[in-house]
Amino acid sequence: MKQKIYHISIFLLFWFCGVAYPQNHKADILQQDLSGLFDNSSMIGILGEDCSRIDIHITDARKMDSREYEIMGISRTRLSVICPFKGKVCIDSISSCSQIIKSEYTEVDGFIYGHYSFEEYGDKRYCGTFSGSFKQGYRMRGQQIEKRLNEISELKLNLSEYRGKWKSAKGLTKVCSWADEIIPDTPANFCLFNDAGEWVVSPKYRKNGWENLYNAYHNENLTTDEIQKAREVEEQEWWVNKSQSCKVN
Repeated sequence: MKQKIYHISIFLLFWFCGVAYPQNHKADILQQDLSGLFDNSSMIGILGEDCSRIDIHITDARKMDSREYEIMGISRTRLSVICPFKGKVCIDSISSCSQIIKSEYTEVDGFIYGHYSFEEYGDKRYCGTFSGSFKQGYRMRGQQIEKRLNEISELKLNLSEYRGKWKSAKGLTKVCSWADEIIPDTPANFCLFNDAGEWVVSPKYRKNGWENLYNAYHNENLTTDEIQKAREVEEQEWWVNKSQSCKVN
């Protein structure tokens, strides 16, 4: 019964979130400082056809005008190559959700949609440019707008999602997408879902930076110490105190 309720909630979320705000409400939202929807955000995703792991942390966001925000952040590929980046997000549209789905499961009032461009800087052997489209869930708290992230894995729902590509300094282009829950643009065999609704990367792709994540939360053959060591890597604030240039750990 619970699983059925989750599926109904997901269906209703996407059905009703297609309803646009009246123009005056949209204008009111755009006049606010929405930097809190973007900064201090950690997400995980894929880079390239081999689905290499990439971690993204947006450290700062600053309002430039009603639709454009300056972004600063750091990327980490395969837990080793770390590159700071800077760029912008531009808001294209805003949608609201019907009251019927504002529940303890979703806690979302609508979505901000737009496009982004982030340029990594430092060693050109590793740096490139991210670009694509995004969506970000939000919730109204009085006159304040708060960022929403999915904290219930069984919902299989992204409230923060970036879909696009990465282009190297030499012009090599790769698919690159990340999110707060389900990574978009992955092949059908990239992962499986366990009974808790959590995704587990399949053995074919684990060698591409996913082994530690598997060991931290899904490998039942490890000792307690080995699991703890893996979890420390996953839970550390890896973006803190990194130099302002690309580096390899």
